Amino acid sequence: MKIIYFGCDAFGIPSLEELKKKHNLVCVITAPDRPSGRGMKISSTPVKIWATKNNIPVYQPEDISESDFIKKLKELSPEFIVLISYGKILPKEITEIPSLGAINVHPSLLPKYRGAAPMEWALINGEKETGITVITIKDKVDTGEIIKQQKVPIDEEDDIFSLKERLSRIAPSLLLECLEDVKNGIQPQPQHGIPSYARRLKKEDGLIQWKKKSTEIYNLIRGIKEWPGAYTYLNGKYIKIYTAFPTLDQKTGRPGEIVGIDHLCIYVACGEGVIRIKELQMEGKRRMSASEFLNGHPLKIGATFSETR
Repeated sequence: MKIIYFGCDAFGIPSLEELKKKHNLVCVITAPDRPSGRGMKISSTPVKIWATKNNIPVYQPEDISESDFIKKLKELSPEFIVLISYGKILPKEITEIPSLGAINVHPSLLPKYRGAAPMEWALINGEKETGITVITIKDKVDTGEIIKQQKVPIDEEDDIFSLKERLSRIAPSLLLECLEDVKNGIQPQPQHGIPSYARRLKKEDGLIQWKKKSTEIYNLIRGIKEWPGAYTYLNGKYIKIYTAFPTLDQKTGRPGEIVGIDHLCIYVACGEGVIRIKELQMEGKRRMSASEFLNGHPLKIGATFSETR
């Protein structure tokens, strides 16, 4: 079948690989190249990089509603449009182009976690399971009818990287099944249940509030590890926390107070419980283990991480 793919994030690349093997992937649509990083170097999306390596035509419109772009899509006569992590709502003029339909692969158990950051918020909120849902595309975000859904457990040790990797590997087979189902006339079903929303993360979401439970802080750290990262302040310095775990340690102290130090970890009191930090980074320095950090920045029990400089 002829398929046009809309997407930007590396999450969709395993699905692209399968679409290329099993179908006629006529082109991909992705975001324009943008300056990024400290040097503001022009960079392409992972989807563009993949498509270029695989000799798949790439289009990068600033405005997907532009008439010449829509005309070009119509000329390609696709049977399906597949959208995965594209970041924009497709207008009706585009979703009506394919002869068999436009579908979206979304990494949550819809209607839970509609929106831009479903995996991150599932981790932040301490969910025990999530999944992949393949839906038809409608004019409101993630409200389409469900073609198929697959549940996936969230492990205690999962962070955004491990969860995203696992879901990205599950998505392709489910997507291929859904393409066949739609082609064979199987009807999708409306979403049932109470919707919840996974808004786009902001930089300030990373600020650790030490008065929260240690398990809540742990969930935050693992959920936003990719971006913006969990952070705090120590003696006026910005500190990013990469790896930490809640502990049953009974030490007590004020929220944010360092209550223990050993050769592997820094133990910090929370509103309830203690969190042990294993990997962190001070502004202007490289990421390092707690033991490396302590060698260069000796800390004393009683020092306190805070929410402000």
